[in-house]
Amino acid sequence: MLSGQNIRKTYGAFVALGGVSISVEGGKILGVAGPNGAGKTTLFDVLMGRVKPDSGTVMLDGVDVTRQGAFRRARRGLARTFQAPLVPTSLTVGETLEVARTAYSPRIDKADEAALRALTNFTAPDSKLAGSLDTLDRRKLLLCSVLLHKPKVLLLDEPCSGLLSDEIKEIETIIRRLVDETGMAACVVEHRLEILEALAGQVLVLDAGDEIALGSPHDVFQDPKVREAYFEAPGAAA
Repeated sequence: MLSGQNIRKTYGAFVALGGVSISVEGGKILGVAGPNGAGKTTLFDVLMGRVKPDSGTVMLDGVDVTRQGAFRRARRGLARTFQAPLVPTSLTVGETLEVARTAYSPRIDKADEAALRALTNFTAPDSKLAGSLDTLDRRKLLLCSVLLHKPKVLLLDEPCSGLLSDEIKEIETIIRRLVDETGMAACVVEHRLEILEALAGQVLVLDAGDEIALGSPHDVFQDPKVREAYFEAPGAAA
C-alpha cells in the first residue's frame, strides 16, 4: 500500500537518511523504531511529501508519488498525525470535526463521523472546546479528523507520547481496531519498544539514518545491533 525505496536525504554533510527502504501492506501495522536522531521523523516527512528526498522513490497504492506534494498524497489516501497533539484551541469539538469533514470535495457523509467516533471511542461532546481536551482526547480528535477522509495509509508519529499506562493500552486497542476493521495500512513511529511489540507485525529499526534491522518485534529487539543502538550508544534512547 505504501513503500519507499532507497530514500536518501542529506542536510549539508549530515546524512539524515542513507538509502532507507520501507514497505507496509493493507491490514498490517509496521513499526519504525530507533534512538534519538535515527531518522524516523525525516522518513515520515519524506513519505508524506513535506520533505523532498535527494534520491529514491515513494509509491502509494501503486502510484509513484515521489514528485507530488503532501496535499496530493493526502488526496490519494495518505494521512499523518504528529507527536505533539495540537488542536485548534478556539474551536469546539463539533466545529473541528466539521472543518475536517468538509475539507475535501466530495464531502464525507455526516453519518461517517458518528461511526468514527465509535471506532476511536471518542465521546467528548460537540460543545466542548478542543483546547480544553486532555491529551488522550486530543489524540482521538485528531484521529477522527484524519479518518474522515477514509485514508488508505495512516502514519502515526509517537501516538502514545504523553499518555499514561492505561491510556496507552486504549490507543493501542484503537489502532489495532482501525487496521482490522478498515483494512488500511498503518506505520507507527515509536522509540518505546514495548509499544511496538504490542502493535506491530514487523519493525524497521533505524540508527544514524541507516536501516539496521527488519523483522518481527521479538527477533528485532534481540538483535545485538539494535540493543547496542538503544542501550549502549552514547545518548541512545532508553
